[in-house]
Amino acid sequence: MTEFKRELGLFDSIVVVAGGIVGVGIFANPSNVARVVSDPLLILLVWAIGGAVALIGAFVWAELASRFPHVGGQYVYLERAYPPVVGFLYGVALLFIINGGSLAAVSILFASYVDRSFIALGPIGIRIAAAGALVTLTAVNAIGVRAGARTNNLLMGAKVLGMLALLALAFTRGAAPASHFDPAPAVVFGRASLSVVFTALVPILFAYGGWQSCANIAAEIKDPVRNLARATVLGVILVVALYLSLNLAYLWVLTPAQIAASPALAADMARAVAGEAGARFVALLIVVSSLGFLSVVILTGARLYYAMAADGLLFKRVAQLHPRFHTPVIALWFQAAVSIVLLTTNTYDQLLSYVVFADWLFFGLTAGALVIARRRDAGPTPGVAMVPGHPYTTSIFIAVAAGVVANSFVANPIQSLIGSGILAMATMAFFISRPEGESS
Repeated sequence: MTEFKRELGLFDSIVVVAGGIVGVGIFANPSNVARVVSDPLLILLVWAIGGAVALIGAFVWAELASRFPHVGGQYVYLERAYPPVVGFLYGVALLFIINGGSLAAVSILFASYVDRSFIALGPIGIRIAAAGALVTLTAVNAIGVRAGARTNNLLMGAKVLGMLALLALAFTRGAAPASHFDPAPAVVFGRASLSVVFTALVPILFAYGGWQSCANIAAEIKDPVRNLARATVLGVILVVALYLSLNLAYLWVLTPAQIAASPALAADMARAVAGEAGARFVALLIVVSSLGFLSVVILTGARLYYAMAADGLLFKRVAQLHPRFHTPVIALWFQAAVSIVLLTTNTYDQLLSYVVFADWLFFGLTAGALVIARRRDAGPTPGVAMVPGHPYTTSIFIAVAAGVVANSFVANPIQSLIGSGILAMATMAFFISRPEGESS
């Protein structure tokens, strides 16, 4: 019987975590945040709060990963805590909304930047290039987890170097004008309200999402009980440091009003410092960052569909591994096919609206799975990476997840209702297709 091969070490795993988070959000989402909270200190504060929430999430996933170091990650955690229908719904949401939508959206963004800055593609050419990127990266990941990991490491290295170069561009121009950091802190916090802060957090939490990716490939990580937990936390800490530094760099060069008005923030910041050459550099950085994100999601998502198929919740063939490469090759191409269909029928903004709603719905349920696991196994747990401050920190994370889902219905009611409809239809399909007695 063909099995997964444990070929990924701690460094590879950290790259998967960080690469699954750092896509394109940090290059544009700060503008959305600045439109809600125009005060510079408050902008930095809400990004720090978002980082703290992401770090709590990382600790939750680290404990769950050390308790259940199996292929499938988040699906496994949900399946252990809730009735089978919940794990099935997560898989459906991942395939058709979360991962499928993210892959389609970011591949469109990748091709759009190629069209805008390097090679004119046109509307149809953008879709073809987006599909071509998905096919190419799926093929790379199909020929072995080591090939996929090398690709991830290369792209993540290029991303980090590019971000460091962007920081250097900003901070070497001299001290920021004092007006960029007006008004006084007392005025800033006097204007803040819980609703304003929470609204600003929504695009921030989207930019921080992705720490869960590494858990899906637990069966291919060396010493997963130890390395999964460490990689998840270290990867998130790396990203929080990068994101806070980049936000400070934006404020160093541009005023909060300029940040809020910018349709292409990172490019405008680089253009202000280095002219059109700086803007083209940012376009290249976004292209590379998009490819790195796509590669990680392709690698990790397919393992979850494999786990579902092994449990009889998807077509059995999806649970087959390639006899030579030891990769879930059918799951990989199945994922690519769904994403290509999505990118031909939706816009970037539509896809992202679907993703935020579904992602945070299952984030909250997964944190709840940790509460259930703790109650079921209340005794000593040697080797398990315990969440600091549990149950208070875990409860905070669940409350934030519930707030994001509620906000999605307010901000994007149509997309949230469509997402809910997909889950409702999947629930009916689950109970209709399962023999009596197997659905509980």
